[in-house]
Amino acid sequence: MSEKVNGIDRRQFLKLAALTAGSTAFARNLPTALAQQQKEPDSPIYLALNMSKVANNEESFRLMEKVGPKVCITTATHPGFVGFQANVQTGILPLGGRYGGGKVHMEKELNPIRNYQYTMWKRWEDHDDFHMKQFDRVFELCGTCLSMVIEGPWEPVYSIVKAKMAPVRSMGQIIDLAGDIQQKREFIRFATPRRCVAMAEHTIFPGKETAFEQGAIATMDALSDSTGFLGYMILKQIGVCALGSFMMDPQSMAESLQTLGANPPENPKPLFKTPEAMPIPPEYLIHTEWDAAELAQLGFAKVLVNNRIRKIHDEGVMAHLIRGPYIMFFQPMMEEPGWRTIIS
Repeated sequence: MSEKVNGIDRRQFLKLAALTAGSTAFARNLPTALAQQQKEPDSPIYLALNMSKVANNEESFRLMEKVGPKVCITTATHPGFVGFQANVQTGILPLGGRYGGGKVHMEKELNPIRNYQYTMWKRWEDHDDFHMKQFDRVFELCGTCLSMVIEGPWEPVYSIVKAKMAPVRSMGQIIDLAGDIQQKREFIRFATPRRCVAMAEHTIFPGKETAFEQGAIATMDALSDSTGFLGYMILKQIGVCALGSFMMDPQSMAESLQTLGANPPENPKPLFKTPEAMPIPPEYLIHTEWDAAELAQLGFAKVLVNNRIRKIHDEGVMAHLIRGPYIMFFQPMMEEPGWRTIIS
């Protein structure tokens, strides 16, 4: 090789070649770092899901009814808040016996039961800011509930990949229904306050996100004509809120164990930033709503016994899974449904 290579001397050329090869090999071993550098597309709203498992007894429900409204009122005062939905688990979908120990209705048998509380926000940063500025109030209110908590809280944050949701209405709102028909809205339903919420957890092969999202949308659209179907959201986890999960610096964690809520940590610091906890492999939650749990069971069965829908689901969803689907049934306890108009 000559001493000059296109104007670059031989020593410099070899150095650049070595650096290029080294950085390429290094990058291949860092899928997590590269994935976290990719900016997530904007979402119409963001959803924070506060997850906990609580003792299934009368005292737990008394505390939920006592403390829950205060938490909701506190949350609603913060800028960026657009609504909430509080859900308590009522059962699971056995899926043809794969989870044969479970039933559609397990209101009495489940112990602990899942308490899943959605809050909706214009930006995920608004949710983080809420936990920083309202930490003392939230800490005191949550401290009041410690006697019922078995596990949690853990608060992942989601963007909305795709949604088709109807407003919450009763049969008495015929005039609103007539307005929807006149405006030729694509999706019109009576989503009654006694409806069932079904949540399906999915873990996806890294790199298969787009294929899964397209398959999930196609599956949900195929199920949307099912009897009792009221709507869906496909949610992608973009991280975890540290303060919402009570993951604080070690000093604050120690201080939190020295009180029942009246004396919050003096200077709590989140242990990590929300996007730093983006899961690898990717995690998705599919939220659907139905007139009743029995109709949800009837509808979901189509991915197993309807040849057309089974093909869509098998190729678009099942082929990309690491874990799932696991479908849980919930009953909404409280809700401020204004968020639905933003995504409808």
